Amino acid sequence: MGFFSNKLSRQFPMDFKFEKSLTSCRAYLTYCWLVNPDKKYNNYQATLLIKPDMKHILDDGKTEVDSAVWMHEQLEAIKKEFQDALLSQYPDRQGKFKWQRNGEGEPMQYWQFTNEGLTVKLKKKAGGLKKDNTPYTTVPPKFFKQEGDKMLLCTEEETKKYDKIAPESVGQVNIRITGYDLDYIGLRLEPQGICMRHFVPFVGGMQTAEDFGFAPEKQTAPPSSWEEQTGLPAEKTTSASDF
Repeated sequence: MGFFSNKLSRQFPMDFKFEKSLTSCRAYLTYCWLVNPDKKYNNYQATLLIKPDMKHILDDGKTEVDSAVWMHEQLEAIKKEFQDALLSQYPDRQGKFKWQRNGEGEPMQYWQFTNEGLTVKLKKKAGGLKKDNTPYTTVPPKFFKQEGDKMLLCTEEETKKYDKIAPESVGQVNIRITGYDLDYIGLRLEPQGICMRHFVPFVGGMQTAEDFGFAPEKQTAPPSSWEEQTGLPAEKTTSASDF
């Protein structure tokens, strides 16, 4: 069953709300659909990749920490806060809350350590149908830029260039984190705002001859005479005076 199926029963009333905001450290932006939603699932989405060698400066402006460890700690703290809030609101349901699980039977969450570093998957539905079958749309993530010592909202025209983001791009993302309460409980991570720190446009993969492994070979001048072409002596020409 999908996370957003209307057929799922709720474990607790809809009046329970859990929402947090988290601004990420710098991360590589991969698998991005942030200006326009992806065509298959109609989601705004991105996967943050925080490599082991990346560092994050804390709010004091001095202390440097490991970015992946810091980000993981923030997410795990919010996860615990969500669990504590549920138990505080519904103490009689102790031990009855079930986390969404993946194919391996492990609790499903959108962040994990891989061989490349920490990955954080973000997804926000661009639109769909409500329970009464009326359509709805959501606000796309906003892009921000730095000019001098100020942060400014990108114009609509400026935002268009981020439609295709190469995985070499680095940025920070403000994430809206909400708890869901279907047959299983869990956290949604939605991209709300993006500050691009280093932008590399995606150009569609291999484009040049070098990308395909083609290199120019050393050229020799084409033969310019009969001897060079055939290796034979040139025929003697005749004129009227020879007769």
